[in-house]
Amino acid sequence: QEKECKQKIGVVFGGIDFYPLKKLSLITAVTRKFYTHWDESRYQKYIRYFALDESRKFKELSNGMKVKYLLALALSHHAELLILDEPTSGLDPVSREELLHIFRQIVKGEKCSILFSTHITSDLDRCTDDITYIQNGQVLQSADKDTFLRSFDHLKTPDDTGPLTLEEIMLRTERSEWDDDITV
Repeated sequence: QEKECKQKIGVVFGGIDFYPLKKLSLITAVTRKFYTHWDESRYQKYIRYFALDESRKFKELSNGMKVKYLLALALSHHAELLILDEPTSGLDPVSREELLHIFRQIVKGEKCSILFSTHITSDLDRCTDDITYIQNGQVLQSADKDTFLRSFDHLKTPDDTGPLTLEEIMLRTERSEWDDDITV
């Protein structure tokens, strides 16, 4: 059952220079052998959509293009769950927005959920349904986005007129821990 489960998961780790001297076509040829449900037409669709040139070496791709290539691989075997680690870190604003748009399209158009870790809270504001906040390996809160935001109302000050943003929640949560640790 573990093998079957792994067939339904696609993983994309940022910052991995995965066979940097190999051409994308060779990496793909090796990767497709691991998946029983590899869909070549789907792979080619994503290669065209992402404007990837399979004759290029992995190291020649920009960070954004590397993420897109790894997404094409992950989606080409009908993954039902994508696990993405910091997929937008280090990308320029245009590339970040393009990837977030792609993530929204994938969730809408595919039978696929996305789990991704990020420190860029504005990304969460734009493309998440549920948020799990982990601090020092402990889950502080996990809920749908609206419930999550309301659950931190206790961090509001009298000066706050509206709901706290995700960034404000993170900053205030982290700072309250610092304030407890520092005595002058």
